[in-house]
Amino acid sequence: MNSKIVFCLITIVVTIALVTAAGYTWRATNIVYAATPNPVKGMINIQAGSGNATAPLTTFSPQKIDIKRGDTVRWYNPTEVGEPHTVTFVMSNKTMTGFAMPFGVASSTQFMSIPPNSNSEPVSIPGKDGMKTIVAINSRVYNPVVIDSANNVKTLKPNATYVLNGNEKYINSGFILPKGQDKDYPGSSSTFTVMFQNSGIYKYVCIIHPWMTGEIVVR
Repeated sequence: MNSKIVFCLITIVVTIALVTAAGYTWRATNIVYAATPNPVKGMINIQAGSGNATAPLTTFSPQKIDIKRGDTVRWYNPTEVGEPHTVTFVMSNKTMTGFAMPFGVASSTQFMSIPPNSNSEPVSIPGKDGMKTIVAINSRVYNPVVIDSANNVKTLKPNATYVLNGNEKYINSGFILPKGQDKDYPGSSSTFTVMFQNSGIYKYVCIIHPWMTGEIVVR
């Protein structure tokens, strides 16, 4: 091949690489992250998601940490947009759940959209014996909830602080949104804080984004 042609091809490839790299750098440097919550002695902060409207990141950061018994971990959402996440510990396979679930209600039940006449309607499926099935957001994903070893269900307050002993079957943070944007989802949180009492490996997931996982190793 003619040496001039080879030189031109090399120049084009290098130019494309530099432009691509420059573009990637521009996008990365234009992601503005929300401020980390005020540091508290003995507390580790973990990001639940991050990024902005054009590049939201569905990951926990750091994804895995090693701590000691009695240490406290706080999750917060630094994303620029209202992208919710959950921190959900599923200790029993029977307590795994989903974001939207079917529920049986009387066929005579009438649902009114809020605000009235808005373009919304629950998904409903005809059933038997005067019942129908609707699909709705699962309260045990949306709200902070704990199911203990005796199957008792306790709903926590938003921005809950919980002491985990390791005998629970299910622990959920509820929706975690960036501070200020949690007001758009009444009852949701901007942080979730857990103190770990006992040694063990505690794996957790965001139920909204099930590929988003994390792990706490308590020694």
